[in-house]
Amino acid sequence: MAKQRVMTTDRSVEVSDEHDVGIDPHKKTLTATVLDGRGGTVATASFKVSGVGHRALVEWVTGFGPVRRWGIESASGLGRHTAIFLVEHGHDVRDVCPTRTAEQSRRRRQGKTDALDSLRIAREVQADPDLPMAFKRAPGDAGPDETHELLGLWHNQRRSLLKSRQHLLNEADALLHELPEEIRADLPDDPSIRPRLKALGKRDRTLTWDPVTALRLRLLDDHAAAIAELDAREREASRELHLLTRRAGSTLADLCGIADRSDAELLVEAGDPRRFAGEGGFARFNGTAPLPASSAEGDHEPKRHRLNRGGNRRINAVLHRMAVTQLRCEPRARQIYDDARRRSHTKKEAMRILKRHLSNVVYRRMIRDLNAMLNSAPIDTRHAAA
Repeated sequence: MAKQRVMTTDRSVEVSDEHDVGIDPHKKTLTATVLDGRGGTVATASFKVSGVGHRALVEWVTGFGPVRRWGIESASGLGRHTAIFLVEHGHDVRDVCPTRTAEQSRRRRQGKTDALDSLRIAREVQADPDLPMAFKRAPGDAGPDETHELLGLWHNQRRSLLKSRQHLLNEADALLHELPEEIRADLPDDPSIRPRLKALGKRDRTLTWDPVTALRLRLLDDHAAAIAELDAREREASRELHLLTRRAGSTLADLCGIADRSDAELLVEAGDPRRFAGEGGFARFNGTAPLPASSAEGDHEPKRHRLNRGGNRRINAVLHRMAVTQLRCEPRARQIYDDARRRSHTKKEAMRILKRHLSNVVYRRMIRDLNAMLNSAPIDTRHAAA
């Protein structure tokens, strides 16, 4: 890598001759900004999101010199096509989380344009060489993994189905409450919605009601049919997730407190575990690693920490459910929790200590599964990184 030495008042600093590129993608266009090794803006331009546009983008950027890293905001979302094109042509592509640039713009009271956004993305890429690889891959791997993509699609589909079903159940509950007393008296005295819908479906349909009640009954029949269809689709998604987790070689579901659906969520959110810098890196990613909060302490004084409210909250939620379950049926988890309580930690702090331990357990299991998958399939490793 070509470098040049820049003299300052007290020391010399090596500055790379390579450029960093930030891309702000949209559905039909993208805006790119090129930074030099000192962080100065070289140029900004917009291109179409298409094969022609991507080729023009690469030709335009490489015209300024060699490129070190490309940063794309939401590389698995709106920037997916651009990221795939760049990865296929051998470029180092990083995924920049949208919240990083949003926080930067709010902090500096700046406006928002595509050019400003691409500049902030480029600065993030240049400042942080440890930004995650595109498509949650490990260094050395390129492009999206097929099994991980399938897991993500089915997982998102199941989440959407659950939200739609819950919305219909809430509406059905309100409609049931609005029915006349003579109809509600024949329904089971059950707070659950499904038994009442089932009983309502067996009503005497020869009876006539006023137009408002008749419409409510018809809507409830429609809701019951839609809920039954969503139930069937959710079961299909769960079956597919189970098959895909086994195809990925995951044994996370063997751990106490992790169901098949939680197994899939961990694989989808974490991606390739090799991209993390060990157990600590994974704990920082999922928010179980506490943040240092010390000030004015000496070398031998205890270091204080505080709760980390950041990180991936979906993985954090899986670890919390895992901790709650293990406290009931896993003696080792109970011992960790009780030991923390004996050291004068509060109940919440003891739970966080247990979650931090379980984060290590999950990470080690993911690494073990990945190594077993790689050893069993040394030639075709496309699905090993899920």
